Amino acid sequence: MRHRLLFSAMGFALLAPLAAGAANTASLQVTGTITPAVCDVSMVGSSDVSLGDINLSQFKPGEDLQLEEKSASLKIDCQNAAAQFRLKAIDGTNQGVSTEGPAHYSLGRNEQGRSNKPNGYFKLSIDAASMATSKFVLKSTDQGAGKAWQTPVTGVVPFDHDGEAFAFADTQTATEPAKLTTLTVPLKIAAVLAKDPVVDEEVALAGQATIEIFY
Repeated sequence: MRHRLLFSAMGFALLAPLAAGAANTASLQVTGTITPAVCDVSMVGSSDVSLGDINLSQFKPGEDLQLEEKSASLKIDCQNAAAQFRLKAIDGTNQGVSTEGPAHYSLGRNEQGRSNKPNGYFKLSIDAASMATSKFVLKSTDQGAGKAWQTPVTGVVPFDHDGEAFAFADTQTATEPAKLTTLTVPLKIAAVLAKDPVVDEEVALAGQATIEIFY
């Protein structure tokens, strides 16, 4: 049986060229595109956090004034394609703070009273403990490149603007960020006003934290 099949195949091969205009080959093209993940970061609701009106009488001589803590939320959306992403924060105003700290952001300056002093600062934190999922926060140790990470932590985590990146994991033993499609990140904003301000007219408190996503 094997010889008969081989003979038949040989016979077909010999006869094939005699058919005028017959095609010797057929091609099947397979095409497609691999697209990178596309992740967006945005504020949930308003991007403005109001500290309200502060009266000079609320200050005690020689003491900073700590204001009521405010909250906001970030939303990350990777458009139905799970991705490893990381966030970096920048002090968008960068006009100085009354007390230095890696998570302290400027509130602008007061130029009244023949001086030019920082109005204070606001401390920005990630409220990881109240997150619904992926509540363990990793901080990079390679200037935000995302290849080396500290041990994940939870709780209220300072959102430093020191050039390092922050990411999220599902467990405290994770060594790299989780691949996520969406995530909501609650934030805490704790503002502190510098002691003994000179206020002859209204002083505008203006700060900005710029958050960038990498993936």
